[in-house]
Amino acid sequence: MNFLFLSSFLAGGLLTGFLFASSHLESGFSLSLEINLDQTYSEDKPPWTIPDFGPDGLKGLTEEQKKRLFSEEVVIIFSDEGAPEGQTIVSAALTLRVPVEKAWAVLSATERQIEYLEEIEELKTIEQAADHNRMEFMVKIMGHKVRYIVVHHFVPEKYYFWWELDSSVHNDLRELFGFWRLYPAGDKTIARYGSYVRLAFPVPDFIRNWLYKRSVHTSLEKVKKFVERAGGR
Repeated sequence: MNFLFLSSFLAGGLLTGFLFASSHLESGFSLSLEINLDQTYSEDKPPWTIPDFGPDGLKGLTEEQKKRLFSEEVVIIFSDEGAPEGQTIVSAALTLRVPVEKAWAVLSATERQIEYLEEIEELKTIEQAADHNRMEFMVKIMGHKVRYIVVHHFVPEKYYFWWELDSSVHNDLRELFGFWRLYPAGDKTIARYGSYVRLAFPVPDFIRNWLYKRSVHTSLEKVKKFVERAGGR
């Protein structure tokens, strides 16, 4: 079975880059993944445990990946950390040149996504609570207008938030989940990100190939620049 990964879904919105993972990737990595669509979610508990990337956010990275991270590169990783049990997601590690409090303030302000994610055509907050919100997105993907409602869950004491589709309403996506977890690193922040999405409509081969060539790396670099600029860099 092939799945379309738009790991560029950031906190419910689309980044400009896409990554397609089928049964064969150019890197030689093979990935097979199935999700339980009947899984029950709770507002009080994420459908997976809070990802643990160690005390400094570097857990799971090779020495080469750490070197690239500290050189300000966005490092793309295939990992099961932060994913539902037994699953694998496309995730990333990046350094943000602002303190963790400022990085958190920008990324967790999910209503600001429309400022830096150009695919978002409409964004509306439906509910705002202390530990979660509900937001309605309308984005355009390859000529399709896609409307969906996302629930963001916030755990500020761990600089962690995660998101999922609102299963109580109809959405134009089949599945969506993801997370950001931030770690203080002096006057900088180590950020760990991961997400997974399945569209509700078929995608032709030539579209999949085009999507694959678009780089999630480039997209996360844009997010990095926005956070740093908004954080005062």
